Amino acid sequence: MRGVTSARRVVIGIGLILAVACGSGGQDATTLDSPSITQNVLTRLVDPLDDPGHYCIDVVGFGSGARFRDALQAHTCKAADNRDQQFTQRTQTGQLYMEEYRLCLQPENLAPGSELYLRECSDSPLQSFDFFGDGTIRLGEAGPGQLCLAVAPGDGEVINPIHMRRDLSIEACDATEPNLMEWLLSEESPERN
Repeated sequence: MRGVTSARRVVIGIGLILAVACGSGGQDATTLDSPSITQNVLTRLVDPLDDPGHYCIDVVGFGSGARFRDALQAHTCKAADNRDQQFTQRTQTGQLYMEEYRLCLQPENLAPGSELYLRECSDSPLQSFDFFGDGTIRLGEAGPGQLCLAVAPGDGEVINPIHMRRDLSIEACDATEPNLMEWLLSEESPERN
């Protein structure tokens, strides 16, 4: 089983390298097409910032205490039982679908600073995201990639000795530091140093 997981991680890595290599200066959308690459994976920030466990898109709360109707957050990537951090990229529609709750990622509105929620999946343009070769996830409805999925700047909030959190929102891509909006689709949580 460990060999299969390692092989899938290599496939994800190759797919992401190809996505970055094929992008033209980060301006063209790059979609990872293989369902084996995009199904039930963590969407994690490339730069760990102040969290050695990295930040993943996450539902507030855990298990029976999950508050999936609250705004989503960036939270330390969970090594186990991380279904409330797993998304599937629906390449046909651009949706980021969370199978655990059968809901899709959607910002509150098209304004910079809008929080992100899980909502009933629909044909709303607010659920259409494009993955760019530079690691950004851009809201497709906002024009030619003007709004990016980003974490809040500054220091993360310490929840307990091993978990941190940050606010998550859509922000103007050209006014946001790259390390706050470069994402990676990953099957496994990174190992803590």
